[in-house]
Amino acid sequence: MNLALCICAIVISIFVGWKFKLNTGVIALVFAFAIGVCAMGLKVNEIIAFWPTTIVFYLLSISLFFNYATINGTMDVLGKKLLYALGGNAKFIPIAIALVCGIVGGLGAGASTPAIVGPFAFVMANAAGVNPVLTCVCIAFGNLLGSNNPINGYGGVIGMNLIKKSGADLAASADAIGTYTWINSIIASLIIIIFYYIIKKGYKAEKVAVEKPPKFTDVQSKTFALIIIAFFFMVVPALLNAWVKNDIIKAVANFCQPQVIMIIGAVLCGFMKLAEEKAVIKMIPINTIVMIVGVYTLIQVATKAGLVDAITQALQTSIPPFLVPAAIVFFAAFLSFFSSSTSTVMPLMYPLVPGLAASLSLNPVMLYACIFFGGLSTAVSPFSTGGALTIASCSDNEVKEQLTNKMIIVALVCPLITMVIATIGLFGFFSV
Repeated sequence: MNLALCICAIVISIFVGWKFKLNTGVIALVFAFAIGVCAMGLKVNEIIAFWPTTIVFYLLSISLFFNYATINGTMDVLGKKLLYALGGNAKFIPIAIALVCGIVGGLGAGASTPAIVGPFAFVMANAAGVNPVLTCVCIAFGNLLGSNNPINGYGGVIGMNLIKKSGADLAASADAIGTYTWINSIIASLIIIIFYYIIKKGYKAEKVAVEKPPKFTDVQSKTFALIIIAFFFMVVPALLNAWVKNDIIKAVANFCQPQVIMIIGAVLCGFMKLAEEKAVIKMIPINTIVMIVGVYTLIQVATKAGLVDAITQALQTSIPPFLVPAAIVFFAAFLSFFSSSTSTVMPLMYPLVPGLAASLSLNPVMLYACIFFGGLSTAVSPFSTGGALTIASCSDNEVKEQLTNKMIIVALVCPLITMVIATIGLFGFFSV
């Protein structure tokens, strides 16, 4: 009963927010407290503890740092310079964004890639007239190309560790399963990028007439220097830590997390008077933060009400075997729509694989890939970690507000594409 109430509350929150132009998060919070306290007997502090503090801090740190560069015009000039370097070939910009995100993610930036590459990508793409939805997709799924490798990729390493804990038979093949799962997810990522490149007519983008961009002013030069320094500290220590096992490097890498570096950068920008601090704070996307907090909290209440147990029961008893891969994608995508795939969905659903593979005679690699990419297929949802970071990296507030709603639709379409991929057996193409 409590689970049914939670699911109804999620649907109602999204519908009412869309219909009456209200913040979905506020409505979801009301439902979370009402159902959690009145129906489930939870304490208010327990529900508040569900708040996604990590995501919120990411959004705050990105905004505080890059808002300085937006207000003083650094991002605008930088976008013009990047576009000029590409010769104004707008049709190549989405491809370049996806490749750069794949490389940066593969070098060790992982889930932080949207925060690192996103600000540059959006400025360049917006200046060239590239559809911002396509830009979002290229950032999010381009990142997945590299950041989920099983060697140093955040999602890949987590997946490998979860497989090793899942049972003796599968644990022995964890390295191979993790590698094949990643390769299958690369294929799915490319399919989605190509799909939106065609749908949003990226290939029809005409060459943009670009004039030689202006030089940075003194303030902009200082801001750009800070951005480069921040980029260095966000990427290099993580890369060294992935390949060189050393306690000092590990300690430096642990400190040099993107949110820490960007907060430090924001403080330096303030001391250097690179923009008015009050204007920077006013540009923080509070509407987006409230929406994420509210919906994320409600989905955690639903999880507490037995959402995962219900999913397990449905997969084992109520769904025909040939539809199980698509069903797994659906459940993983549903959970990830409102949370993080790596920190929430994979730990919840990976333990289900050994039992399902044995009882239904299904390929475990395919099942892991369905969970892995099923959760990642909603990487552009504004309620999830990756989607929130991607949208927040756009410096144009008007575009950012539009993306918050548009990417909800994209986050519904991508799982449908993934369900088709799962049903036709593509996730089992590379297998042990």
